[in-house]
Amino acid sequence: MDLLQLSTILVKYVVGILLIGLVVFLHELGHFIAARSLGVDVEVLSFGMGPRVFSWYGRKTEYRISALPFGGYCRMKGSIDLAKALHDDKDSIDKLEAGSYFAASASTRFLIYFAGPFTNFLLAVLLLTIASALPVERISDKCIVTPISEYPTIFPSGIEQPGIEKGDLILELDGEAVLDYQDFARRLPSDGSAASVTVERNFEIVQETLEPTRNGDSFTFGIALMQKPVIALSDDDVLHDGDLIVAVDDKAVECTLDVYALMEEQSVLTVERDGTFFETVLERTSPLPFAWKSDIVVRSDDVGLGTIRHGLFRAGEYFVTTIEALGALVTLNFDDARNIIVGPMKASYSIADISAKAFTASTDSGLRSLCYLLSIVSISLCVGNTLPIPTFDGGGMLISFAEMVKKRNLRPRTYIWLQMFGMVVAVLIIVWMYSLDAMALLSKL
Repeated sequence: MDLLQLSTILVKYVVGILLIGLVVFLHELGHFIAARSLGVDVEVLSFGMGPRVFSWYGRKTEYRISALPFGGYCRMKGSIDLAKALHDDKDSIDKLEAGSYFAASASTRFLIYFAGPFTNFLLAVLLLTIASALPVERISDKCIVTPISEYPTIFPSGIEQPGIEKGDLILELDGEAVLDYQDFARRLPSDGSAASVTVERNFEIVQETLEPTRNGDSFTFGIALMQKPVIALSDDDVLHDGDLIVAVDDKAVECTLDVYALMEEQSVLTVERDGTFFETVLERTSPLPFAWKSDIVVRSDDVGLGTIRHGLFRAGEYFVTTIEALGALVTLNFDDARNIIVGPMKASYSIADISAKAFTASTDSGLRSLCYLLSIVSISLCVGNTLPIPTFDGGGMLISFAEMVKKRNLRPRTYIWLQMFGMVVAVLIIVWMYSLDAMALLSKL
């Protein structure tokens, strides 16, 4: 590895750490805004951890940039109140300073804790909304479809879809125009509900209802794309980009599914090229030595309010996936957890590396990738911070809720013991997270 490669790798690590640090800082900014709005003073709001590099003072808060760009912190007023109560070994904190965290009600403290994870969720929604609005190059195929029951050798599931006939052109899904097959497939309901479609069939417009079939843990509508069998990106010496396959072993084909259904271990293809026909022998391999040609369009996922719906939906999906990863940890299913959870250093490098590659394609592609990756980080922080561990927001919310129910605050000494326990757990989690980076590095050696 030369010096240039090493420098590039280090820059990607630094950029990734800064980006994750920004997401963590916005989490702390959520606490800051909630605290100030609810009458609790914030003594320090810092971007980064460790020694202070630069700071300036507002009316009640020191705004600080610290040396280590690993997120940030929000220190609220109240440490003097707590120290006095501990020194005097009191059962409660009295003579509270104005604006102290401990002077606030339990419900106020609950909202301050809640504001951090909630900010992360809102940030993820915003990032995903922006990503869905950015136009990028996409594969696009005309939405001509067939029920998969027409091809039992390819789809041996036996799933039927009586609402569709082979060669149907789908124009609308649930009253909204269908842009292409990819748009149609993305918008099909995944919760088991039926879908209404407008179809062009034999030059007539008909309305059909599509009923899903349960397939394991999910639902399928039993519909496949009828893609024109035009070759693209061919590695075959005979077949070229733009060639149209018209027959396999003298049997006419209409779409790529026909090619797969008719091909033997070795078949004779009849090919049309620039108005002339020829035959060539092709051995069946997986994959075939060429791709099928699709149109390329520049388009965003949604427009208008659809982008917000898309952002909410994707943020919800990421939230559930992260919960599943934590569930794997709780049930000690470490293999599944390792497949989903990565260490902070690997995450930092991946964010910068993937985004850099996307930016080489186009600015929109780079921004889109960056938004998606940072939204995953933000949701991870949202979920992770809601764990019911003291020093985590979830632990703080749980304590505040208990205080609301019992209508009295924790004893100062109990509060400190819980914080110490939480710090130990937090350190163990951090060590485990970095061990994932170490194991990933060792696996490559």
